[in-house]
Amino acid sequence: MNPSLCHIFEAIGPYSGIGRVAMSGVQIALDAGYRVTVIAKRLDESLQPHVQWLPLTVPPRGFAFQWLSARHYIKKALGTRTFDIIHAHQPQVAHLSHIFQCHFLTRVAYERKCLETRRTLRARINRAQQQIVLHAEDRCYRHWNPDTRLLFCSELLRQEFARLYGLPPKQNLLSYAFPKIAFASPEQRRESRRKLLGRDHDGLVLGYLGDIQERKGYRLLINALRDTPDIFLLMGGQYTKNFQCPELHGRYHGAGLVDALTFYTACDVLIVPSLFDPSPMVVFEASAHGTPVIVTDGVGNGPTLLEFNAGEKWSPDQPLPPLVRKMAANPHHYHPGIQQMAKALSKQQYAQNLLIHYDEVLAHTQPASLAFT
Repeated sequence: MNPSLCHIFEAIGPYSGIGRVAMSGVQIALDAGYRVTVIAKRLDESLQPHVQWLPLTVPPRGFAFQWLSARHYIKKALGTRTFDIIHAHQPQVAHLSHIFQCHFLTRVAYERKCLETRRTLRARINRAQQQIVLHAEDRCYRHWNPDTRLLFCSELLRQEFARLYGLPPKQNLLSYAFPKIAFASPEQRRESRRKLLGRDHDGLVLGYLGDIQERKGYRLLINALRDTPDIFLLMGGQYTKNFQCPELHGRYHGAGLVDALTFYTACDVLIVPSLFDPSPMVVFEASAHGTPVIVTDGVGNGPTLLEFNAGEKWSPDQPLPPLVRKMAANPHHYHPGIQQMAKALSKQQYAQNLLIHYDEVLAHTQPASLAFT
């Protein structure tokens, strides 16, 4: 009988970067012949006919309570079932899993002072919840199960984990897969600008796709563009729709939640100025559509971009506009590096590496049940 796999994440599908990674992992296992069970609140429709779906309860309010209660609800969804491999993306059940993919460390975000800083009542409530999650996550990682194989999405994340908690005996780097290359044509770029701006725009457009939160570094970006009349800032993501930016009056547009493809192709250059971002998918996705990308030291997959000469790095203590102008003037310079990066990080290579980890688990462990671990 083919081996069984249980994949755990609250929303498996195109709902977030981690959700897309989890969705890819489920499809890889199905293609390899695994009998797949999924524990999730949301599951992409394309996967539902092919897996056993155990619905996960997620309380409607309070992300701190959601975090603290996740282990209880995951075990409740699973019951007494056993599996050859348990693969989780949530730290609450990392110690109960054979494989855990680590995507983020709240402690690093706290140290870099990029959690909630505003002084409104709502912000204070969020800050209190962030503190609860911070200490709960610390406890998960400080009481590590040595039998769990830890997979990091970037070398930055691995180094920070080692500094904070020490490296466990079983750990590896598993970089995210690069999407299929589809360089946009000039007409596609013009049409995307019309969709997002409601008009033609022949000037230089710099794109920022991320939430309005400190960790994403949007304040650094705005400060760097204050006195730059020839660069238009296009912002996309949660809370950007009504975002007010008097420093760039008439030189920015907040598009809100957008179709990512349309956003990437509307930009001459995309910037990811994050203070801490272990492996943002926008770096690879924008590159795949031929839009050159700028990263900061806080971007975990930035070194990969630079290794292939597929983008550029910016330090906030240096002028940004000259770098943007240089890249926008010759975007084709980065295309050969992007193509090499796509080949090195292909979906086929990602699948092969993930299945190697599955094979090693099968060779050394017995079926496990979360309910009795």
